[in-house]
Amino acid sequence: MCVYCNAGIFGGVRDSTWSSMRNMVIPLYQPARLAGLIPTMQSYVDALVDNIAGCPDQDCIPFCQLSLCMAIDIIGKTAFGIEFGLSRKAADTAAGDDGDGDDDDDVKEFLREYKKSMEFIKMDLSSSLSTILGLFLPCVQTPCKRLLRRVPGTADYKMDQNERRLCRRIDAIIAGRRRDRDAGDGAALDFIAALLDARESGGGGHGGFALEDRHVRALAYEHLIAGTKTTAFTVSSVVYLVSCHPRVEERLLREIDGFAPRGRVPGADELHAGLPYLNQVIKEAMRFHLVSPLIARETSEPVEIAGHLLPKGTYVWLAPGVLARDAAQFPEPEEFRPERFAAGAAEERARHPYAHIPFGIGPRACVGHRFALQQVKLAAVGLYRRYVFRHSPAMESPLQFDFDLVLAFRHGVKLRAIKRTNT
Repeated sequence: MCVYCNAGIFGGVRDSTWSSMRNMVIPLYQPARLAGLIPTMQSYVDALVDNIAGCPDQDCIPFCQLSLCMAIDIIGKTAFGIEFGLSRKAADTAAGDDGDGDDDDDVKEFLREYKKSMEFIKMDLSSSLSTILGLFLPCVQTPCKRLLRRVPGTADYKMDQNERRLCRRIDAIIAGRRRDRDAGDGAALDFIAALLDARESGGGGHGGFALEDRHVRALAYEHLIAGTKTTAFTVSSVVYLVSCHPRVEERLLREIDGFAPRGRVPGADELHAGLPYLNQVIKEAMRFHLVSPLIARETSEPVEIAGHLLPKGTYVWLAPGVLARDAAQFPEPEEFRPERFAAGAAEERARHPYAHIPFGIGPRACVGHRFALQQVKLAAVGLYRRYVFRHSPAMESPLQFDFDLVLAFRHGVKLRAIKRTNT
């Protein structure tokens, strides 16, 4: 996590300050507010569908790249109030261009620094020395990072310089949103504007906690990092898995075609409860390819687990992907079977409630999971109203993954797009 943006709910703040900040952020993800973001999200879903139609090679759609453009643009507009423009440049991105949005140099630099930040977030032996040491000796990671970020040429130094630039960009965006707010420039729905409104109205004063600029910066940074590659990966995983399971595809198409006319955008209630099989497909895709292979925690007090006493301050790594492949919880775990998540089904009733935790668990679970699922569902409906997909001849098999903080398809997902004729 960026040392200059570590005052958010993912890291940096603790105890009552963390609780106060989380209680202030949670209302920003309530259903009524998320429903107001549907038109914005849908506009970028439409752009994704159009970009698929515009790909020069319909037998080799670079789906991961296109879905990432969509996810970044959605975060740009809903979190920062900025038009990044990557969806408009998706064809250039697919052709190998850097795809840095529109002609605004500040936006280009912001996106470039964001991409570098994502490249630095690794959990393997190709990452920075401080990260590698932290995998084996977590207690030395922070002091090592503080030292190495001062040494030119090291990966930690390069990461530090990029993080400084990115945080300055975020500070400039926050200042701009504040000026817009002070000028009475409409009722903005973006995340930063909502945080500033909460602070000015006293909403950031939970338990005596006052929201400062560094907290707004950190929360905005976390929104950017946590809400882009994760969403793009999940959409790509859904389409990849459905494309090689005809029975699942047939049932999914029947549900999507039957719930509303093609031209009508699904409402929030329909996305939540009106597409039960789509919900099952997404859950099974997230079980099959878990976007967060590891969850890190630190004990706040001594605790005994399975007969082992862990002192306060012990780092604990959870591997939810192991749970997701447990045959005792998921019979025939290597089989893609969305029906295993059907409400009321015997397998669902027998399963431990913590066997499937793609968004984490407990009070530190992802606060933006509804935001993410809304995007994924809108994308799935928009895509399957127009297309069905098959694996491209260029798609490798079996799949290869990069295991970082966020799981990634090493070589992307390459698909054939087949336009539907009956819709």
